[in-house]
Amino acid sequence: MTISDKLTISLHTVLKDLIEQKSKRDNVEFTAYQLARLLDMPRSLITSLTHRDESKRVTNPRISTLLKIVDFFRADGFDITIEDLLGLQSKSIDIKQEMAITNQSTATLTIYSLTNKYLGEIDLNISSSSKNIFALYSDKEILPFFKAGSIFVIDKDSLPENGNLVAVILNNSDRIDIKKYFFSKSKICLQSLDEEQKDIVIMPTMQCKIIGVIIHVNAKT
Repeated sequence: MTISDKLTISLHTVLKDLIEQKSKRDNVEFTAYQLARLLDMPRSLITSLTHRDESKRVTNPRISTLLKIVDFFRADGFDITIEDLLGLQSKSIDIKQEMAITNQSTATLTIYSLTNKYLGEIDLNISSSSKNIFALYSDKEILPFFKAGSIFVIDKDSLPENGNLVAVILNNSDRIDIKKYFFSKSKICLQSLDEEQKDIVIMPTMQCKIIGVIIHVNAKT
């Protein structure tokens, strides 16, 4: 199973689990249709996010859509973050995820700043067997999700696939950016986490170096 598969399955299953948990907690059936109505979203969008058929499932939702879902469940008493919804954080929301955490081990990783400066080493609990991973420390806020102090774990051996968050260097910059990698009309694009910034279509003439796939986040939220 690829990292992309894990992210897709996580979003699909986490959202379904949240809907089911709300039904059990409230002792009243809560459906994807009700969620869509309360979020003022098309019913088809929520249905496609939780569709059991992967070929009919939306794997590239807008950041604003995910934020609305997270905000709704947080306001309703669920301890859920955007990282949980995307499968980027080990924080548990149910028993099955708590059991998965026990498979994690402590790894000593080299850590760099987002300006690509060596900062030293850090011990992190992660569940990756890759031998080519490192960490990035963000000393500035990455809108709208991550506060200063967030740490991103990068797997340099993973090839980016649709829906992955990636670490990328654009136009020979000294700065490493965090983007969402996705396909749109047969084109490869990079989406900023900040929706005020436009999507970037990767062209053959563009200086674009994708360093690796983000497999874990210790997020300050």
